[in-house]
Amino acid sequence: VSFYNVALCLVVTLCHGLAPNAHQTIGRRSATGLIAGTLLSPPLISRAAEYTTTSSGLQYKVLKSAPDGAMPKTGDLIAIRFKGSVDGRVFDDITETPEPLYYRIGDGSLIKGIDEALPMMRLGETWNLIIPGNLGFGPKGRSASAGKPRIPSNAELQYEVSIVGFPGFEGDLIDTV
Repeated sequence: VSFYNVALCLVVTLCHGLAPNAHQTIGRRSATGLIAGTLLSPPLISRAAEYTTTSSGLQYKVLKSAPDGAMPKTGDLIAIRFKGSVDGRVFDDITETPEPLYYRIGDGSLIKGIDEALPMMRLGETWNLIIPGNLGFGPKGRSASAGKPRIPSNAELQYEVSIVGFPGFEGDLIDTV
C-alpha cells in the first residue's frame, strides 16, 4: 500500500460529504495537491475542538475566565470592550478607547452574535467569538464608512469581547477604613 493510496482514501473519506463523487473525478496530481494543502493547512478539527458551538452556530472560546464574576441577564446594564475583524482586517476596535461601550443586555442594538454571547459571559471574562453571517451583518453586509471597510454579505466575523463593568455587581468601589 503506497502513501498515495492511503492519502487518496483519506481525501475521499474527508471530502465525501462535500462532494460524494470526488473519488470518481479526482486525479493523482489534484489529489497530491489536495493532500499537501490539507496536511500543511491549519487543521479544521482543532478549531472545532477549541470552540464551543451554540445551537444558532455561534462559536466561542473563553480566553480569560472569571468564574466568580457576576453574570448579566436581560435588562442589565454592562460595560463592554470589543474588537471585530473580518478576513483578518479589523473593522471595529474599542479595546483602547477612554470609555467602554455601555450596553443593556437584550436591547438588540448590537449584532445578534454578540447579543447572544453576552448573557453567557461573566464580569471580567474575555471571549473570542466566531460569528456566522446570519448572526452578523446578514445578507446585506455592511457598507464601507469613514475608516471602516465594507463587510461582504454573510461574512463570518471574529470578535474578542470583554465585560469590563457591571454597575451594581462590581463589589466595593471604595475601601472602608
